[in-house]
Amino acid sequence: MPRVIAIDWGAKRVGLAITDELQLIASPLTTVDTKDIWTYLQTYFTKENVVKAVIGLPLQMNGLPSESQGKIEQFVKEFQNKFPDIQVVRID
Repeated sequence: MPRVIAIDWGAKRVGLAITDELQLIASPLTTVDTKDIWTYLQTYFTKENVVKAVIGLPLQMNGLPSESQGKIEQFVKEFQNKFPDIQVVRID
C-alpha cells in the first residue's frame, strides 16, 4: 500500500514524517540537513511506495505568507520536477 510523507522544510533542517501503509497513522521519520534532502528523498522513494507529499504552507496569523514562504515555494517546484509522480498537497 502507498504511503504519504509530510515535509516540514527549514533553512537548516527538514523534518519528515510518514504514514503507515494504510495511511491511518503518521509517525516521525527523521530530520535531514537541508543540503542533503534531495539525496535522502531519492533513496527513500526507491525503497518505499510514496504517492503523496504534504508540504507545509506557513502563514502568519493574519493569513499572509511567512518570511520563509519564497524558499519553500522553490523547494516545492524542485520537488515536483524531481518527483512528478508524487502528488503535492500544501497545508498550513
